[in-house]
Amino acid sequence: GLAFGVAREMKRNPVDLLHASFVPPLSVPGKFVMTMTCWSQYTEPELYPTLVRWRLVYLLNRGIPHSSAVFCYTEFLKQKVIEKFNYDPERIFVTPPGIGAEMRRIEDRPALDAYLRGLNIEGPYILFIGALTKRKNVHRLVEAYARVIHETKLPHKLVLVGEKLFDTSELDEAINKSGLKERIIMVGQRPHEELPWLYSGAAAYVFPTLSEGFGLTPLEAMACGTPVVAANVTSVPEVVADAAVLVDPLSVDEIATGIFNCLTDEPLRAAMIARGRANASKYSWQATAEKMISAYATVIKERW
Repeated sequence: GLAFGVAREMKRNPVDLLHASFVPPLSVPGKFVMTMTCWSQYTEPELYPTLVRWRLVYLLNRGIPHSSAVFCYTEFLKQKVIEKFNYDPERIFVTPPGIGAEMRRIEDRPALDAYLRGLNIEGPYILFIGALTKRKNVHRLVEAYARVIHETKLPHKLVLVGEKLFDTSELDEAINKSGLKERIIMVGQRPHEELPWLYSGAAAYVFPTLSEGFGLTPLEAMACGTPVVAANVTSVPEVVADAAVLVDPLSVDEIATGIFNCLTDEPLRAAMIARGRANASKYSWQATAEKMISAYATVIKERW
């Protein structure tokens, strides 16, 4: 509906430049730029329901060659757009999202504990935030968590924040097989303003994604002073830099080892927390806005 509605509205009320922030409309009566946020629709088609992926790929393949410029969250995505579409690199702008000032550590421990108790979270925990999809690889996180707990007897729980999307049979099976169902807490989606509380209470944040165009949650965790274990694939190493324990997301062993080290190696924890804060501070909405305004001005001035 959106793809048709925007085109109709632009005919009635023309604009100098349309910015399509997810997918471009089918037809655009005027200039438009677009943002590329992800690449897994091309490289991991099996992670999407067929119709969802078909619509996404169709609109992107049609829109990108006709766009005046492409905004990419990362250098990783920029290179992919150049390779696939033979797109002019000068007309691609890397504009990563920012971390809001609200993403900071909650220092009031009694208030934090009270908030967590309200979600039935007591004691130390490992955290994941995001849609519970195949692409996010949460089933391997559950398997790795179970391995850590069974082998080391650490007291940590696993808290999963987000909604189940598409086929979650692998995740359900992993939880049932873990023998730790009572220690895996699924709290569903939570409002944005609650996320700093969840990050601040966590002993570690784990991001085992299979494919990512950017990956905001590891940076949010870093901004809240929580050490991060992250996948060593696609754009993630570019985003987390030297501030996360990197693991192969296809290896349950590596994820488990990364979690264990992040929980128990105090010098490593201290280094990840310090580097994490420094890394997260590089991403601000002010910087994002300035880059985008500059890019719009270039598109208009160059008459692309």
